Amino acid sequence: MKNFKRYISLSIALSVVFSTLVAQDWEVPLTEKSVVSPIAFGPSTQQHGKDLFNTNCKSCHGTPGTESFLPLNPPPGDPASEKFSKQTDGELFYKITNGKGGMPQFKNMLSEQDRWDVISYIRTFHKDYKPANIEVASEAVQSFSGTDLSITLQTNADSAEVIAQVKGMKDGQLINASGVRVSFLVKRNFGFLPIGDPATTNEQGLAQMKYPTDLPGDSIGQYQIRVKLVDDDVYGQVTVDQTVQWGQAFIYDNPLNYRALWGNRANVPLWLLFSYFGIVGGVWITILWVVLQMLKLKKLK
Repeated sequence: MKNFKRYISLSIALSVVFSTLVAQDWEVPLTEKSVVSPIAFGPSTQQHGKDLFNTNCKSCHGTPGTESFLPLNPPPGDPASEKFSKQTDGELFYKITNGKGGMPQFKNMLSEQDRWDVISYIRTFHKDYKPANIEVASEAVQSFSGTDLSITLQTNADSAEVIAQVKGMKDGQLINASGVRVSFLVKRNFGFLPIGDPATTNEQGLAQMKYPTDLPGDSIGQYQIRVKLVDDDVYGQVTVDQTVQWGQAFIYDNPLNYRALWGNRANVPLWLLFSYFGIVGGVWITILWVVLQMLKLKKLK
């Protein structure tokens, strides 16, 4: 019996070691290593890739450049590290696409364009990286480089539109913040849900969003909206909440308010109450009758 337990323990240990070695040995075919991105890496792909990374990758890899990845075996690694920068675009794309071990497959979760956008974002942390594809795209509006950003809201009840005005400090002056991505959300039962894709502020620092008119609200049609800056790792947490009355009035008809088997005590069916107390009363009457009969028998003795 002892030998059997020893063999089991040894087998488990060997299995763990073998699985660890296999997970660490991630060979990418030569044909895949030489693959280059079919799209140009630019501000738009980098921003989209950042959103995808924060949603799908950050939970394991952490914030790039902070070594905050999970302590798994093998470790996910920091995308800003030299280990990642030395890999070709094809290697990164292959690993993101096919996954291995604790790394999930994203070929059925993200489109090919999305996977290249993630790589586009990761490459922003690799100073010596030179794109192997066509010339890097440019954007007309560059990201705002100021600090202390703030948001003020203007709402239009007739059109259910929200206009966000973003301002920030630059060179000692409060100016309109252009090129800042703003997310518009609405509060639901399980948190705030986004309304459409994030909008980018124009030269006047304005971004707007039209909310659906068929959203359910409370009993008078009110619901809470939230406007926040997307890139909180750059600008910090900047959020504004406001209650609007643009929704459809919704009155919840609680079934517990009616007499039913699943109702509360005040709404239990009358027949059930009578049955319950009748049975309980009958049991107590029977018990008292038995006790009285036993007392009579005792007196006869």
